[in-house]
Amino acid sequence: MAETKKFGPYKGSAKNGGRPIYVFKTKGKDGKWHTTSSDKARVDHETRTGKKLRKDQEVDHKDNNKNNDSKGNLRVISKSKNVAKENMRRAGKKAK
Repeated sequence: MAETKKFGPYKGSAKNGGRPIYVFKTKGKDGKWHTTSSDKARVDHETRTGKKLRKDQEVDHKDNNKNNDSKGNLRVISKSKNVAKENMRRAGKKAK
């Protein structure tokens, strides 16, 4: 099994909306270290449930507060539904 180290959480950049992230460094079969990152809410949810999310799934903050990562405020929804929810929020409409 590959060796993986987790760092963070770190404050995200403007590119990801300032959401907190974790950084992972994994040692590959070639002996080189590879770096990836993931949103803190996603990592926390996967850790809590013990299930890895598919690429088309995202962790949504029910109250739209990206700093509120409490268990009751997070839910898994499809990427398309999360984008639609954000578009409705930006337009000032109530999400269904």
